[in-house]
Amino acid sequence: MNSMTVVRIATMLAVMATTAVNAQSAPVPTMKVGDRWVYNVKSGFALGVVTYQETREVTAVGGGGFKLTVTGKTTENKDFTRVDDYAANGALRSGAPCADEQYRFPTPLQRVVFPLGPGQRSSKWVDVIAEPGGSKGQFNYFYRTGSWEKQTVPAGTFDAIRVEAHMVLDDSTPFREATTCNFTYWYSPQVRGTVREQRRAQYIQIGDMQDRTPVVNAFYELASFTAGK
Repeated sequence: MNSMTVVRIATMLAVMATTAVNAQSAPVPTMKVGDRWVYNVKSGFALGVVTYQETREVTAVGGGGFKLTVTGKTTENKDFTRVDDYAANGALRSGAPCADEQYRFPTPLQRVVFPLGPGQRSSKWVDVIAEPGGSKGQFNYFYRTGSWEKQTVPAGTFDAIRVEAHMVLDDSTPFREATTCNFTYWYSPQVRGTVREQRRAQYIQIGDMQDRTPVVNAFYELASFTAGK
């Protein structure tokens, strides 16, 4: 076999492998108690960037869903622990979908639809109840999926599908517009979760200058994943 034939075969196999990855879809993840994701996080802005680790662990499964205990830092660099409540299909019943504000969802927020594949998109208005306080409102949620991509992070190299999510929250006041959140993350079925995330959020002050006030600027990379039993 000559060298040109070897090159052609190698190229063909690479194209076939790429096509297979792009054609696949991610099934609904089956969560287990003890599933644990640890992320390296860089958060902040030019004048103050902090690094820390965020841990997410499945601490309960049942009743048609699961609970995820999240330990990390707030946007003000304070330690926090919260429990997010999910339906079995991954829809969020209660939690913090953007920054630190926590909401309950009378109809669980379906952030993506499984099986998850390229070319999906959805835009909808979502009823929310703010916590604490119980005030009711609505915000807009939009997402679309991109292609499958190789992502190399401290935990390893994974086939992951890119998801872009955009949210407009219900926190406007007479002095400022609502917070807008723009997230990009890469979901891998190998770890039943994300392997990389980019999170940004901001709002606009109402006034002569229309100043943009950043709220979130954070980057997450999966450092380790431990499967539950």
